[in-house]
Amino acid sequence: MTMIEVMVAVAILAVMGFLTYGSLVITIRSQQRADVLQERYHAARVFLGRFKREVSMAFLSLHQAEDKRTETLFDGARDRLTFNTSAYEPIRRDAHESDELEVEYRLDRDEEGQPAVVRRVKLHIDERGGKGGREEVVLQGVKELEFEYYNEEGQDWESEWEVTIDDAVEKREMLKTIKLARDAAEALRTDDTGGIGQRIGNQVAAEAYDKVAEKSEQDVMERITLPSRIRVKLVLEDETGREYPLETQVELRVTDPLWY
Repeated sequence: MTMIEVMVAVAILAVMGFLTYGSLVITIRSQQRADVLQERYHAARVFLGRFKREVSMAFLSLHQAEDKRTETLFDGARDRLTFNTSAYEPIRRDAHESDELEVEYRLDRDEEGQPAVVRRVKLHIDERGGKGGREEVVLQGVKELEFEYYNEEGQDWESEWEVTIDDAVEKREMLKTIKLARDAAEALRTDDTGGIGQRIGNQVAAEAYDKVAEKSEQDVMERITLPSRIRVKLVLEDETGREYPLETQVELRVTDPLWY
């Protein structure tokens, strides 16, 4: 074998080795990107599962002490949502914790300055709604996070939904007064004593009581309910800038404020 033949063989071997190495590098990088994407998909499913469980048990409450130590809220914007939920399960004995807490999800930045979903949780509901608690990054590699709120009465999706009950004591007293008015109307309606004229007058008075009570209740309860559903849109992004959209809806179990 001549020197030229040896050089040609070495060159061919080098080219084959280079091509093999390049193919191997591409394969490894593709596998790494696939692993990262799979991890992000898994993290996104975990995040959505936790979010759905917590927000499905969101609530507002008309229970409030005289000194107003607590207030409940539902503060929903396009890329941020703060709410009270009864989905918490205490895991420590004698922790002096209930199943109620305040939770916030928002699109923010992680320690490296990359977009991420941040969860803030406060284990005790107090008068400082929307403040306090501890924060943690629950999902990275997120380009977009969007919430929408379904208005059952208007049959439409809204980009904001804000309710804060900081005057529960007053609202409870007004609702008690409204209930007394309804009871009075029912008593007049079922009163069969007296003559026909009196009974007709009772019916007219009962209808008037009902109209006043209904209008008063609408004024008290105006916009202190929760949306019937929440739609969350999530867009993941890989290292190449490719986007992976996810979307789900959550139905809220209780929309009217509780009395306890």
